[in-house]
Amino acid sequence: MATILVPTANLTSRRTASLMVLLGLYALTGFSGVLAEQGFEKYIALLVGATVFSSAIVIFAYFLGFGLGAWGIAALTRRGRIRRPLVTYGVLELLVGASCVAFTYGFHPLSSHLVQFQSLDDSALEKFAVRFAFGAILILPSAALMGASFPLIAQVLAQAPERDNKQSGSSWVAAYGANLLGASAAALGGAYAILPAIGVRGAMWLCGGIGVVVFAISLILPEPTSRNVARGTGGAAVASIDGKALLLATALLSGLVFFALEVLWTHLIATLLGASVYAFASMLAVVLIGLFLGSLRAGRTTEPVSLAAFSKVLGWSALLLIVQFRLWDYIQIAFLTQIPEWMKSFYTVEGFKFLLAALLIVPSAALLGTLYPMLLRHPALSRPGAFYFVGYLNMANSAGCLAGAILGVFFFIPVLGSEWSIKVIVVALALTGALFLWREQLPRNVLLKTLIPGVLLFGYAMTWHWDHLLLTSGQNTYFGKPDKPAAPPKPGDEGAKSVGVVFFEEHAQGGFTTVVQLDYATLPTKRMLLSNGKFEGTDDLESQGFAQIAFASIPSQFTQDFGRALQIGLGTGQSVHTLARLGFGAVDIAEYAPGIVHASSRWFQNVNGNVLAEPNVRLRLEDGRNFVQLAPAHSFDVISIEITSVWFAGATNLYSREFYEMAKSRLKRGGALQQWVQFHHTQPRELGVQIATLRSVFRYVSVWSSGGQGMMVATDHPQELTAARRAYLAQRLTSLSNIPESRQTFLEAQVFDSRLLSPAAVDRLLGQAAYGINTDHNRWIEYATPRYNWIDDDGGAANLAWLKSFADLPR
Repeated sequence: MATILVPTANLTSRRTASLMVLLGLYALTGFSGVLAEQGFEKYIALLVGATVFSSAIVIFAYFLGFGLGAWGIAALTRRGRIRRPLVTYGVLELLVGASCVAFTYGFHPLSSHLVQFQSLDDSALEKFAVRFAFGAILILPSAALMGASFPLIAQVLAQAPERDNKQSGSSWVAAYGANLLGASAAALGGAYAILPAIGVRGAMWLCGGIGVVVFAISLILPEPTSRNVARGTGGAAVASIDGKALLLATALLSGLVFFALEVLWTHLIATLLGASVYAFASMLAVVLIGLFLGSLRAGRTTEPVSLAAFSKVLGWSALLLIVQFRLWDYIQIAFLTQIPEWMKSFYTVEGFKFLLAALLIVPSAALLGTLYPMLLRHPALSRPGAFYFVGYLNMANSAGCLAGAILGVFFFIPVLGSEWSIKVIVVALALTGALFLWREQLPRNVLLKTLIPGVLLFGYAMTWHWDHLLLTSGQNTYFGKPDKPAAPPKPGDEGAKSVGVVFFEEHAQGGFTTVVQLDYATLPTKRMLLSNGKFEGTDDLESQGFAQIAFASIPSQFTQDFGRALQIGLGTGQSVHTLARLGFGAVDIAEYAPGIVHASSRWFQNVNGNVLAEPNVRLRLEDGRNFVQLAPAHSFDVISIEITSVWFAGATNLYSREFYEMAKSRLKRGGALQQWVQFHHTQPRELGVQIATLRSVFRYVSVWSSGGQGMMVATDHPQELTAARRAYLAQRLTSLSNIPESRQTFLEAQVFDSRLLSPAAVDRLLGQAAYGINTDHNRWIEYATPRYNWIDDDGGAANLAWLKSFADLPR
C-alpha cells in the first residue's frame, strides 16, 4: 500500500488556521460575555438601585453560574458523556444569546411582580435579600451557560489530533487569553461605541447575533477525534491528578484575591476617574487587559510551574500593590497637567484618565493574572485524559472570584475600609508566598534572605496612610479645563486661611463622603459636601442655597395639596428643610448614601435646621427609584428630585420615560414633579431629550432657572399660580432659618419669577425638532451627557439663551 505524504508546511498551516479559528470563536465568546454583563448590570440597577449592590448581584450570579456550568461540564466530560464538544459549545453559545434577548424583554414584566414580595417598611436586609435573590435568579441561567464554555473549548483543544498532551496546556492558556482579549474589547467598545449607538437592548440583541455566529461556525468546523476521551468509570482514560487539592486551592485563592481587589479598585476608581459610565468601563478594561497580559506571560514563560514560581508571583504582586497603594492619593496631582488646546477632546481626556488607571492597576493585575493560567500549564494536566480537570479548576476559580467579591462588598469596604483592606491583602499575599516557599524545603539561609527584606518593607508600608483631602480632591471632575469654577470654592482657593477635611466616611454605598471646611480671615467659615470628590452642596447661601430652596418651593406653587412630599437626594438638607417649612404634613427622603446622611445631620444644621430630627420627616436609606416603585399609588403631592449630576452612572434611572410613568402613578391628583436639569456642560440636544422625555409622560411641563440651577416642573393640570398661593408660600419662606431679612425679596424673585419656559413654550421648543426619548432600554442620557465635562466654556449661558429663544413674548 502506498503511503500518502502530506507536506509538513501545509499540515502546519492547516493546524495553525484551525487553532486560530477556535481562538477567534472563544474571543467572540469573551466579547459577548462582557457586553452581556454590562447589559445585565444596567437592568439590575433598576431593581436594586445604582449602587455597588447592583454590581455585586451581577458578579454573584455570574460566578455562581460560571462555577455551576464548569462543574457540570467537568462531571459530564469525566463520565464520557460529551462526544461532540465543539457542537455542544456552539449550542450553548446560541442559548446564551437567546437568554440575553429574552432577559431584556422579560425584565420589566417580571420585576414588576417583585413589589408584592417587599414593602417600604421591610428592613434593609429583607429588601436586599429579596432583590438579590430575584436578580441573581434572572441572570443565573445565562451565566451557567457561559461557564460551560471554557471546559468545552479545553476538551476540543485537547482532543485535536495535531496536538499532543504537552501542548494542551499552552493551547488552553492561549484560549484563555483570547477570551480576555475579546472581553477587553467589549469593555471599551461597549461603553464608547455599542451602547451609545444601539442602547442596552440593542447590545443584548448583538449578543444574540454573536451566539448565532458561533453556533453556525461550530457546525462547519470539523469535530475533533475522540483521542484521549474519558470513558467513565469503566474506562482507563480518566487520568488521576497528582496534588489536585493544591491545584484547586491555588485556583480558588487566585480568584478570591483578584476579585476582592477588583471590588476595591472599582470602589476607589470614582475618586480617580469620576463616576461616569466611561470611568467604570475604563476600570473594567484595565483589569481585563491586566489579566490578558498575565495570560501572555504565563504562556510564554519557560519557568517550570512549581510552588517556588507561585511564591515569586505572590511576593512581587504584594510589592506592586504597595506601590499602587502609595499612588492612589498622590496620582491626583497628575490632573494638574494641561492638555494642549489642539489635542483636547473628549477622547484625549478620557484617554489620559485611562492611562492613569492603567498605570495604577495593570502591573499588579497582570502579575496576579498569571496565577490561573500557570495552573493550566501544570504538568499534572498534561497526562492523557486529564483535560476534564480544567472544568474543576474553572469551578474553583469561579468560587474564589465569588468569595472575593462577597468579601469585598460585605467585609473589606464596610468593616476595614479600602485603605486597610489593601494592606491586609498585601500581608496575606506575602504570607502565602512565604508558605509556598517554605513547602519547597529550601535551605534556611535562603528563606531568611528572601523573607527579612520583605518583612521590613511591609512593616514600613503599614505606617503609610492616604491624604484624605488629596484623595477626594475631585481633580478629575475639572480636568481638561484651564479655569476652575469660582463658586463654589474648592480646596486651595486664594483667601482661605486653612482648608481641611472635618468629616470623612467610606461606605460601599456612596463611596467616600467628605466635608471640607474653609476658614477665611475676613469671611465666615464655609463648608462643602463632597461625594468621591464631586461637589454636592455648601452652606454658602449665595452659592447654591437659593437654588436648593427653589427645588422645593417651585413645584409647591402648583400642587393642589400639602399632604405628603418626597425628596430624592438629601444633599445638605436645605431642600428638605424647605419642604418641611412650607407646611407639608409628611416629608419622605430617599437617600442611598449613609455618608451623606451623617454629614448633613452633623455639619449642615445651619442650613437644614436639624430637619432630620423632626417627627414628620422620615429618612429612608434607599435608592430613589426603588422608593418610588415600592410606594403605593397616589402617595405624594410633590416629588422633588435633586441628585448630584445627570452624567453620573445610574442617574439615567431617574430620567427615563419608565421612571416618569412610575412617578406619575405615585402622585396624587393635582400633584407636581420637580426634576433638576443640568444647564452647564451640556448641549441643546441633551436638554431637548430630557425635556421631551418628561413631556412624553406629563401633559404640562415648564422649565425654570433659579440660583444658577435648572429644573423642570411637570403636572397633569395647568400650572397657574394664584395670588393666594403666592402669598402663602412667601409667608412660609420667611420661616427658613438661614435667610436674612435683607435677602427675602431676592429669594421670592428666585422662586416666583424664575420661569424660563411655560408649558406652551416647551411645546413650541419640542415642535421645532424631533428629540429622542430616554428610556431604560437605550439609556441615552447616561452616555451622551458625560461627553461635555472637559469643555472650557461650560455652555450654561448659551443654553440659557437657546431656551429663552422659545419663551413666551411679553404681552
